[in-house]
Amino acid sequence: MPTFNEQADCAADAVEEVSGLYGSTLETASEHRPFRGVTPLEARTSAPSDSSLVSVLGVPIDNVSMDDVLDKVQEWIHEGGFHQIATANTDFLINSIVDDELEEVLSRCDMVLADGMPLVWTSILKGQRLKERVTGSDMVPRLAELSARQGYRMFLLGSTPQNLAGAIAWMEREHPGVNIAGSYSPAFASLDAMDHDEIIAQIEMANPDILLVAFGNPKQEKWLSMQRNRLSVPVCVGVGGSFDFLAGAVRRAPGWMQRTGLEWFYRVVQEPSRLANRYFKNAMGLAMHLPMELATVAAQVKQYSLPQLTLEDTGSVRVMRVSGNFTGPITKRFAQETQLALANGANIVLDLSGSTYVGSDALGLLIRIAARFRYCRRELWLTGLRPLVIRALRTSRSGAAIRTAPKVADALRRIAVSAVTPNVMEFSRGFMVARVETRSIHRFRERGIASRPTVRQTKLSERDLRFRRLREGLPAPAAD
Repeated sequence: MPTFNEQADCAADAVEEVSGLYGSTLETASEHRPFRGVTPLEARTSAPSDSSLVSVLGVPIDNVSMDDVLDKVQEWIHEGGFHQIATANTDFLINSIVDDELEEVLSRCDMVLADGMPLVWTSILKGQRLKERVTGSDMVPRLAELSARQGYRMFLLGSTPQNLAGAIAWMEREHPGVNIAGSYSPAFASLDAMDHDEIIAQIEMANPDILLVAFGNPKQEKWLSMQRNRLSVPVCVGVGGSFDFLAGAVRRAPGWMQRTGLEWFYRVVQEPSRLANRYFKNAMGLAMHLPMELATVAAQVKQYSLPQLTLEDTGSVRVMRVSGNFTGPITKRFAQETQLALANGANIVLDLSGSTYVGSDALGLLIRIAARFRYCRRELWLTGLRPLVIRALRTSRSGAAIRTAPKVADALRRIAVSAVTPNVMEFSRGFMVARVETRSIHRFRERGIASRPTVRQTKLSERDLRFRRLREGLPAPAAD
């Protein structure tokens, strides 16, 4: 257990980080809020990305360009800590609908990029156009160029030994001076059967600034999330089949097909047996879920008054009230205030009784912040929701991830109850990423969790793990 002084030091680091991001806002907001320390687990959670977000099928997509991503990568390298980037395409989104663990991982990533033109087209239909498509296959060469220019150390993990060697050879040929600190191609195995200690040891010996993981979706995203408290790598990116492209094992579509959204057709022609069924499933998934999401967001009534955000502290809870449309610039201030609250150990109640419209950017922000609060064992509640707003939350797959209550008083009462009955872990949603470690008590302590789980909670976690493995077609875990 960390001492109080250690917790206070971690909290001070979090406060200093936010102060650097948001200037004097922190000083003003902290004057009237009680200070509480946070654990080392919480201190590893960075401030939200300052880019706007667009919610697509319950996944928050960052509205960034490739240059924005590279600038953020350099900022995170200088900042240190752990930051996870996911390159999400349609397959990610459809998988997340039936995979709660993947949905939670994507919601908690520091940045999720639109690696697919359908995501860009959807953002246009929602009136929140993404700047551009940012693919993992395009980002890896740019990261190699950045490494050659700035000397950043890169570690390549995954793929086959042949393709991994081919990708390294391509980087060294195209970007002389690229700093490849190490590489490793582990034997193919399920997440539960992988030798995690060996992989972590290889990475630690290399001490990289950038870790590129090519295990494929969703394995690479889940693996990074599982190891986030063991990895001391500032930037970790799941890159899928990027190494195969660089090695020449798989050919990419011509540029004009990439720009017009026809790359999927080129790939199906190359690998019909592997990809045809996947793309058909993804198309059916979009047809089933996307129209209702677009319709319910559009059905909300926009107001023409200037939106406002007011704040009120009630003990350890910060109550925020939004009046007017919850979209646009007001979402940035809301992100700042929630991060300040998180740094000070406060819970949040967001009262939307004065708002009749919640935009896709606000939905994406709420999903990411809710996941962050769950991870840090804090609570975020929404109250006063209008019927059309509730429908928009549900059809955008945000409703299950965000707690709601009729009134502010109801949310405050629920928070008070949970304070006297601590919730060690929410195995059904937020902490299933700890699937390998859930039955190991010392790992709970490593993760900064104060109390030992009860017998009932441990059995629930084992049952959840067994159900998930059976659903994935894997053998049930052996008893301890």
